[in-house]
Amino acid sequence: MQPTDRLHALDAVRAFALLLGLVLHSAAPFLQDFPMPVWADKPSVVAAVIYYTIHMFRMSAFYLIAGFFARVLVERRGVQGFVKDRAKRVGIPLLMFPLIAVTIGLGLVLGALPHGIDFLATLTQAPAPAQPTTPPPVAVEVGGGLDFAHLWFLYYLLIFYALALVLRTLMQKVDPHAVIAAACDRLVAFIMSGVWGPIVIALPIAAYLWQLNTWTEWLGLPAPTKLTPNGSALIGYGIAFGLGWLLNRQLPRLLALQNCWWLYLAVAVALTVVCLQLIGTTPLWQGRHLEGTDRIYYTLAYIIGLWCWVFALVGAAVRFLSGPHPYVRYLADASYWIYLMHMTTILFFLTLLRPYGLNWSIKFLIMVGGSLLLLLLSYHYWVRFTWIGVLLNGRRHARPGSSQ
Repeated sequence: MQPTDRLHALDAVRAFALLLGLVLHSAAPFLQDFPMPVWADKPSVVAAVIYYTIHMFRMSAFYLIAGFFARVLVERRGVQGFVKDRAKRVGIPLLMFPLIAVTIGLGLVLGALPHGIDFLATLTQAPAPAQPTTPPPVAVEVGGGLDFAHLWFLYYLLIFYALALVLRTLMQKVDPHAVIAAACDRLVAFIMSGVWGPIVIALPIAAYLWQLNTWTEWLGLPAPTKLTPNGSALIGYGIAFGLGWLLNRQLPRLLALQNCWWLYLAVAVALTVVCLQLIGTTPLWQGRHLEGTDRIYYTLAYIIGLWCWVFALVGAAVRFLSGPHPYVRYLADASYWIYLMHMTTILFFLTLLRPYGLNWSIKFLIMVGGSLLLLLLSYHYWVRFTWIGVLLNGRRHARPGSSQ
């Protein structure tokens, strides 16, 4: 078991979930009928499988770890300190989205300029897709008004933080002897004590999605960018956040996932294959597509598979990344900045490479590798040792060779 003062493995899971966002969004332009013409490129089945698999579990893993560390922070700093820290490190970056949106547009322009002004004009005049759907990067809600785009996850973090604090205060008043808390601990202990854990967690989420006529099965849990909270996101990600919060009370239960991470991984891969066989590898952007027993089997396989992926990821991280690894820690620190800014570099490389007849896989690798390189350089020189680093990571790192 690793020491509790620095949970390196869980830091790594949180960072990995954010970095997978770069991979996910780099694969998105190569999906069939991708809804935004500026992004859309020649489709690839392999890209669709990459996108589908990552989207299946990425944000649930993130919210599980977010819930865990949220309780750590509340217990260490108190409610007032927690609110102050989260307002700075989550609220301010969310409010800065208009500025980030400007850099995304700048990325498109800079990628197009080497090909001339006429090329840039053609991008803005591209025809609409054959199947009108919601905007990228993943399944989102239709509707006008404020749009958080890829920073929607920060908005939902703030919602879950608020709900957690309200419930915590309520429990302190109505449950002074911690009877309800003890019952929750027993439930979590049961969930985490056997391979049935993913099934138990999945059942309420699957039941809600199965009966929801507006649920588009291929897109899984939504990435709702609008201001009005989405029920599927609140339930799906809220359960993940709540489980993470409660697991902080029983850390050994979480760390024990290292003992059978390989089993969860095998089941996750198998259930992902089952889901793709039922729904197909061609993205379905809107509407209900499965009926009867197929929809039941798919919903159960998808959500159980999702949680097997999450348990496998956490277990593997605890097994292999529990000790302090300088490079992993550096990536963990950089991952927040990378996720905030990665749409800019993706659109830059996508636009720059569009006129060339390259295979999608080459473009994809350039987008991922080039984005990582540029964003890591910008993190090192503009963020890590500056006030931006303090804002995002809570502390300013001393520059190499400084006397600090």
